Parts: sequence; C-alpha cells; structure tokens
Amino acid sequence: MDNKILIIDTDDVFIGQCRNHLEGLGIEVLVSSDGTEGLRMAQKNKPGVVIMDITLPYLNGFHVCKLLKSDSRYKDIPVVFISSREDPDDILNSRRVGGSLFLRKPIDANHLTDELIQLLNKNKTVKDDTAEAVEAE
Repeated sequence: MDNKILIIDTDDVFIGQCRNHLEGLGIEVLVSSDGTEGLRMAQKNKPGVVIMDITLPYLNGFHVCKLLKSDSRYKDIPVVFISSREDPDDILNSRRVGGSLFLRKPIDANHLTDELIQLLNKNKTVKDDTAEAVEAE
C-alpha cells in the first residue's frame, strides 16, 4: 500500500477536481467509473485510500466496500464515501459495511485532502505498530 488513491465515481467534474488537486500534491490517482471495475482496481493496486460514491453502475459503493472489507488482503484499506445523496441512512450504512468516513458533495478540495491525509497517516501508524508487535514476538 502506498501513496495511491482510487476514486470510484461517475461524476467527471468531481473526479477531475480531485485528480488535479491530489496529483498537484504528488499523490497518484487511479479512477474507475463503475463498482465492478473499481473493485478489481482496488484488489490489483491496493491503494492507500478508496474514495467512492454510493450510486455506481454494476455494484453499488456499499457492496464494493463490503467485498473489500471481507477479504483480509484488503480489509485495512480505508474507504471514504462521498455522495450527494440526502438519505440519513447512508451514513449508518457506510459504517456498517466498513467505511472509514462519509462526506457529502459538494466538498472543498482542501477539506477532502485534510481528511485523506489523516486517514493515510492513521493507517500507516496502525500498520507500523502491528509490524513492531510482530517483530517483538
């Protein structure tokens, strides 16, 4: 896992804004516009974070997240749901399937970047602590 972020979304404007902002910070951005392809890309590339919408073709975001979290190889990849949907159950459902964060569109690129950096750093710290514990045994 490294400094890659996978965006799974059908909103080309959102994707373009995120990609431009994140790549400007030196972060590699991978993009998919449907759930099935996004799941495959996450499994193949093991990004540091997956950003995805709920409403996606083929597999919805909740299903993609549930499949990732049910596999020990990918369960530690943080998933950020970003959606313009107004259903209050979406936040609860995102947590039920293992989502790390739920944000509403439209979202400020700087706020999104701050949230992603926190997730990447938190995930790195957990991995480092786990590796140290294993080495100590």
